Amino acid sequence: MVTSAELITDLRAAAKGTPYAVRETPKGFDLTIDVADAQWLTIFKAHGLKKVFTHQVRLNEADQSMTITDVSNTFSWSGGGSSPRLNVSGSTQRGRVYEKSFRKEFGVDLKTGEVGQVVDYSFDATAGRDLIRDVAKADGWSEKMGGTQKGAVIFAGAIVAVLAVAGIVWLVSSLL
Repeated sequence: MVTSAELITDLRAAAKGTPYAVRETPKGFDLTIDVADAQWLTIFKAHGLKKVFTHQVRLNEADQSMTITDVSNTFSWSGGGSSPRLNVSGSTQRGRVYEKSFRKEFGVDLKTGEVGQVVDYSFDATAGRDLIRDVAKADGWSEKMGGTQKGAVIFAGAIVAVLAVAGIVWLVSSLL
């Protein structure tokens, strides 16, 4: 039987040399990747983007099971131009997030004045989950559905039930 501590150690070893960082938490661990973090001066304005994707894993050592909740955070800001101003926006997605993205940008580095490619990344949310699942499976752990995912399934089922009842009511009323 592999303990939680051993599972986390094995995951750290598997994540070594990748952009993923493993951080232990009181209930398990987080596997996080900084997808984009850059500040550059383009022709019109200074801007920034911060995108962090985390797989929050809760461990149940008693039955060797885990839940994985995806958390996608994006924060962007811009400022400059002819009049001083600051625009900020952010978003968070939580649950099971299926995301693939890529971004390429060219601009001028604020510090050196060099022109070049300043953002170049591609990202697939399934890669982190697969890393966790592969290590957990090798260590004899299984995955269960987390609370956020269970809530989404219950909500979707309730919507389907309401729509089915509404459809039956409509059908009966149209026949009468």
